[in-house]
Amino acid sequence: MGINPVTGVAGREEKGENTLHHNLVRFTHILRHLGMRVSMAETLDAYRALTLVDLKSREKVKAALRAVLVKKAPDRQIFDLAFERFFVPPEDKEQQYLLRRQQEEKERQRLAKAREKLEQVLSPWSMEIKFNQEDIQTFVRMPLQEQKRLTDFIRRMRGNPVNSPGELIARVMQSALNYWRYYLLKTQGEEARRQLEAELTGETELDDVISGVAADFYRDPDDQLLYQDMQHIGLAEVEKYTLTLERLSRHLANRLSRRYRQSSRRQKLDMRRTIRRNIAYGGSPLKLCYRSRRRHKLRLILICDVSASMARYARFILQFIYGLSNAVQYIESFVFSEDMERITPHFRKNEDFVTVMTDLVNASQQWGKTTDFNTALKTFHVQWGNLLTADTLVIIVSDTKTITPREAARELAALREKVRDILWLNPVPARQWSNLPGVEVFLPHVRMFECYSLHQLESILHQQLLK
Repeated sequence: MGINPVTGVAGREEKGENTLHHNLVRFTHILRHLGMRVSMAETLDAYRALTLVDLKSREKVKAALRAVLVKKAPDRQIFDLAFERFFVPPEDKEQQYLLRRQQEEKERQRLAKAREKLEQVLSPWSMEIKFNQEDIQTFVRMPLQEQKRLTDFIRRMRGNPVNSPGELIARVMQSALNYWRYYLLKTQGEEARRQLEAELTGETELDDVISGVAADFYRDPDDQLLYQDMQHIGLAEVEKYTLTLERLSRHLANRLSRRYRQSSRRQKLDMRRTIRRNIAYGGSPLKLCYRSRRRHKLRLILICDVSASMARYARFILQFIYGLSNAVQYIESFVFSEDMERITPHFRKNEDFVTVMTDLVNASQQWGKTTDFNTALKTFHVQWGNLLTADTLVIIVSDTKTITPREAARELAALREKVRDILWLNPVPARQWSNLPGVEVFLPHVRMFECYSLHQLESILHQQLLK
C-alpha cells in the first residue's frame, strides 16, 4: 500500500491495464467522447470517491461515480448507459471481443466477394480498374437491385474492333459509384443526426461502448427530442418539445439573473468553489476562490433568418430567446429574408408565445421568402444602427444560403466593428459547410456553431452567455 501524493488516498502498487485507476481513466475518456464535460480534477475526485465505498457493490460504485461526474440532467442517462456497457464481467468482455472479430471477418468476406463480382463483370474487356476500399464499400452498401442494375448495364456493353469502350466503361462505373457514395452519405448523414453526438477514439473496445451508448440513448423519447433535428419535429411532438424548450430556457435565465460571478479579485469568498478546489488537500483551504457582482446585464440582439429553408428552425430559436427576456436587460429581436424586420414589440406584449408567434407570422412580410442577407443588413444599419454598442452580443441564426454573399460579408464586417461579438448559429451540419459559399466569406467576421438540435442550442448559449 502507498499514499497517492495527489489524491491523498491509499492505493495498491499495481500496474497494467486491469487496475482501478486505468479503467477509471478509460471510462472518463468515453464520457468525454460522448459529450460530457469531465475535468482531470473531477477524475481525481472520482478515484477518491471509489476508495470510500465497497468496490464489490456495483450499485455503490455507480452511485459514487455518478455523484462526482454527472453535472446536468441530460448527462445522467449517458452516464448510466456508458457504465453498464463499460463495467462488465471479464467473460462478457471476452464474448464481446469474439463477436466483434466475427463481425469483422464477415465484413471482410463481403468486401472480397464484392471486389470479385466487379472484376468478373469487367473481365470480358481484359481491363483492370483499380477499385479502392471506399469504392468497394459503396458497392456493398448499394441496394441489391441497384447492384444488379449496374452490373447488367456493364455486361450489355460490347466493344468493336475499331473503338474499344473500355475507357467509357471505366467512367460509367466510377460515376455510378461516386453517385451512390454521395447519396448514401446524405441519407445516412440525416439518420446520424438523429442520434447522440459522439466522437470515436480509434480504439475498438472504447468505440464499441461509445457507439452502443449513442444508439441506445436515442431510444428514450425525451432524449430523442433533445438531440433531434428541429426540422424533423413532428406535429405530435411539438407540444412536448415546446415544454422541454421552455424548461431549458428558464434554467438558463435563472443562471443569467444571478447577481454574482466568478472573480480573481479578492472580494466576496466563494465557499462552494473554495471547498471544491481544496478537496485534493484534504479539505484544508489552501487556495481561496472569490466572486464579485456582475457589472451589468447582457445586451443582446437576435437576427433570425425566416426564409423558406429556415422558418422551422426560427420558430423554436425565437421561443428560446423569448424565454430569456426576464434575465437579459436588453433584447432586440429581428427577422429577415428579403429584408429586415424588427419584431421586438411583438415580444413585449406579455402574452403566451403561441399567440405572439401567430400575430408575428400574420403581420410579417418576410416569412418564407428567399434570402437576401446583404439587403437586410443594409436596412439594419440605416434604421437600427444606433442599437449597436461595445457591450452588445449579436446572435445570427441562418444557414448562410443567400444571394450576393460577398457583399453581405462586407456589411457583416462593418457590423462586427461596432459590437462585442457575433455568434452565428448554423443548422447545417459542419461537415457540409465546405459546400456553402456563404460559410467561407462569413467565418472571418463571426464565431460559427453547428446548431440544429435543442441540446446544441442550449449548450452554445449556456457557454457563451455565461462567460
